[in-house]
Amino acid sequence: MAVEKSFFANLGENTPVYFYKITNKNGASVTLQTLGAGIHSLCMPDRNGEFADVVLGFDEIRHYVDPDYGYQGLVVGRWANRIRDGKFTFEGKEYNTPKNQGTWTLHGGGRFSFTPWEVEETGDDFVVFKRFSPDGEDGFPGNFTMKVKYTLTEDNTLRLEYTVLSDVNTVANPTNHAYFNLSGKSGETIENHFLKINADYFTETDESQLPTGELGEVKGTMMDFTSLHKIGDKIDEPFRAIIEGIGYDNNYCLNNYSGKLEEAAVLYDKESGRKMAVYTDLPGIQLYCGGWLSKDYTDGKGDSKVTYRRGVALETQFYPDTVNHKNFPARFVKANEEFKTVTEFRFSAE
Repeated sequence: MAVEKSFFANLGENTPVYFYKITNKNGASVTLQTLGAGIHSLCMPDRNGEFADVVLGFDEIRHYVDPDYGYQGLVVGRWANRIRDGKFTFEGKEYNTPKNQGTWTLHGGGRFSFTPWEVEETGDDFVVFKRFSPDGEDGFPGNFTMKVKYTLTEDNTLRLEYTVLSDVNTVANPTNHAYFNLSGKSGETIENHFLKINADYFTETDESQLPTGELGEVKGTMMDFTSLHKIGDKIDEPFRAIIEGIGYDNNYCLNNYSGKLEEAAVLYDKESGRKMAVYTDLPGIQLYCGGWLSKDYTDGKGDSKVTYRRGVALETQFYPDTVNHKNFPARFVKANEEFKTVTEFRFSAE
């Protein structure tokens, strides 16, 4: 394998953004971008060996920095998902973060996603991106460096290794916001994809989908993905944790959390045979089916548009707003000690 570098586009007048493409011996490939350390494309074979791009994204760079387009394929930091009221108390001190979504913070304010990252290192099958965040940036404590190492293996696994180093104790909850559509077809939504999530509970939410601190059982509800079934089977059923017309945008509490790499979810497209197993060492995974995306977008890659329910995000994470809930499982960053977490997307076809 080898890594190929190419020019994507300029962000503004003088900020070049580059692609880094890794291709394995099977012909599978991932194209990464320095903007947001993001996944631009991910080409995987179907049961007949035909390759297709299985993530959503854009031909035009300007759409990647528009939050209304949903953080397509981008890394999220310092803290993924929601922080209630844009504030939290950590080790006795209150911190205030950007209220960039309603009255709360979403995805740390977006800065990590919408700015270019450095490329620290490349190898035959990996790329390491790095971003430094000074103490107090977006209200978070600590001079904070995050690295993300992407590795594409010969058995079609995309491995994401996040490493954080800070000079003081702080918080971190990194994730990647790729939207998957395993069909590879431009007209397909994700309602016909099959999904399993290894979780018996989800985080209960209020009318703004902010966690209440309670956990709800999935059994007997439309939230139950403990066995493989179609995403669209119950996506529009009325339910207390679902906003009407949006569908799934919920955190699942993974079973048997131990801090070790375990299977979190399986996504399957029956027609193509493509299957993706998600593994993580984190306690939660956000299921989001693009319900907040406009039905009228005409933008994307080629004729594959970024629109309502065209892709499903499976964001490995600590639970949303964990910084405000002592009963949620947490692991914080200790001063001058590396904090690490790993997520893998393992592809196969049957």
